[in-house]
Amino acid sequence: MIKIGKCYVARFTKADMPVRIEAVEGNGDWKARSLTHGRIVFVKNESQILRECSESDLLDLAKTVVPNRRSKRQPPMQQLATETPQAGPVRKAKAKRQRVPEYSLTLLEAAYRILREAKKPLTCQNIVDRAFKKKLHRSSGATPQNTLNAALATEIKTKGEHARFVKVGRGLFSVK
Repeated sequence: MIKIGKCYVARFTKADMPVRIEAVEGNGDWKARSLTHGRIVFVKNESQILRECSESDLLDLAKTVVPNRRSKRQPPMQQLATETPQAGPVRKAKAKRQRVPEYSLTLLEAAYRILREAKKPLTCQNIVDRAFKKKLHRSSGATPQNTLNAALATEIKTKGEHARFVKVGRGLFSVK
């Protein structure tokens, strides 16, 4: 006679598995929870149940439970009485990069400074080259001249009369 709440060793297609019976379904199946992986399983008939779980079965199970790929919990690590727990590797704190003052300008600020010093209209490529030579700005982008062109056009369009830059010709910018 199968009782709800008791532990049994049941045979399924692949292996024998300890289960705890939780309920009886309307079609006569038993709803059980697997003690190895925690999922709900169904026992179709009494012939699947081999025997009642003994304490030795449950102790063996506690030692060998491996979480399935869906579970978040990990089993506790077994330690021998002679072993001392070892700490993980010590992580070194990353040293913060100090800001280099000569590279502290944005590309627009560097462009403003270069165009003021040049006193003539320049292309975006010339502005970027001079900014890199004078170490006013540093960029790891593939096309900083296109970025500058877009930034200059955006400032001229959004600020209107109050913009610092003026578009003189095709690809040429100057300071007001």
